[in-house]
Amino acid sequence: MQFIKKGWAAVTNSYCGLYIATEGTTAEDAEPVVFDTREEAEAERAQYIDLCLEGYAAHDDPELIEAHRESLELEELVLYVGVDAAGDVFELDPESFEVLGVIHRPDR
Repeated sequence: MQFIKKGWAAVTNSYCGLYIATEGTTAEDAEPVVFDTREEAEAERAQYIDLCLEGYAAHDDPELIEAHRESLELEELVLYVGVDAAGDVFELDPESFEVLGVIHRPDR
């Protein structure tokens, strides 16, 4: 399988499987968000978790906030991915580039 882009991505593990965020202004120009380094993807993941937790700050309940943080940390992953010419995204082993599974896009 040929990949036009490989890199690290912040991926959500949902009940329906793995999902990768996309960026673009329309469905036609949407592209998966893939980073050159694991550190960039980790920073994106951390920022997303922090943004999600901001809504719970008003509850002023540290236990509730910590429970939600733990849940988000289990659901939000950083994986090595490859994007093929059709725009489909696959989880790859970062060393062998073996395909480990399919990652869904919310625009498809």
